[in-house]
Amino acid sequence: MNMPQKLACVFLTVVTFAGALSGAELKRPSLRVAPSESRLPTWQPALGEGLAQMMITELARLTNLQILESVALDDLREERTLGESGEIDRSERIKRGHWKSAEYTFKTTITRFGVEHSSSGGSSPIQIRLPFGGGGGVQVHNHKCEVQIDWRIVDNTTGTIVKSGRGSGTESGKAVSIAGFGGGGWSSSREFADSGLGKATMKAVASIVFELEEWTPPLHSGRDELDVKKHAGELSAVQTKRDMERKIKAEVILVDGSNVWVAVGSAQSFAVGDRLTVYRKTEKKNKTGKVVVVDFEAVGSLELVKVQPEKSCGRLVQAAQVEEGWIATLDGIDPSTLP
Repeated sequence: MNMPQKLACVFLTVVTFAGALSGAELKRPSLRVAPSESRLPTWQPALGEGLAQMMITELARLTNLQILESVALDDLREERTLGESGEIDRSERIKRGHWKSAEYTFKTTITRFGVEHSSSGGSSPIQIRLPFGGGGGVQVHNHKCEVQIDWRIVDNTTGTIVKSGRGSGTESGKAVSIAGFGGGGWSSSREFADSGLGKATMKAVASIVFELEEWTPPLHSGRDELDVKKHAGELSAVQTKRDMERKIKAEVILVDGSNVWVAVGSAQSFAVGDRLTVYRKTEKKNKTGKVVVVDFEAVGSLELVKVQPEKSCGRLVQAAQVEEGWIATLDGIDPSTLP
């Protein structure tokens, strides 16, 4: 592939990429869901993983985002390990290096997860104790349950928060004992789902999903910007190299009527349609015969109509008498500045 063709390919890549960013059919940005966190007393990491699983299930239904698995990665690795161990047919093995990277991370923080109960003195808020696999937790019936989730979407390349919000849900009903629901299993437990706390959690999650469903993601992420800069840099480098190669004095090697052949071609990045100015070269010598000054007089212009690797044919676009041995340069380039 010659230099003009390479340049065209790079330029087409940049144009296509830019078109993809600005067109109506935008690609869905990829997003991973991080386990939820909280500063509430007795918070358990397993509870955060369970909420993350709920968010993955609900967000995966959206058409404006591409959700990547982030909780069950060990399970995916296990499938790949089976192939690497030889237990799976070679043609069906899953190879490393094909997972997609997320452009954004969805981060949630539980800022409220509890109930209000009645006492002789009135209502007062309490937090549900969340021991896992232990001797059980509190079990409260027929009270007001409240869940509040702060969330944000972070650009993984730049660390910029592109969107944030808060989802909340309240529900009257029994609050379930969370103890015993290890891992993420509590989130799919019928007991939890039917409890006031479970219903409040689903309301909070639903409010977040509803807001994101109406959200129009940025046209491009920080990763896209890096790709654009990379392609632009490649294009600039190719263009600079092309410009340098084209700064050359081309000798007129054949005059055939209005067709003029010059000693440059595609190897020097010239292409059909290029305009060149033809110059008559006049040498001025001193008494010893040494050439001291070379003058260049523009005598005509030609447009390349046929380009070969080392020579090109141009058609005169201005009436002029051209002779072999004269030179031509791209329009706008002063031949006296070239070696």
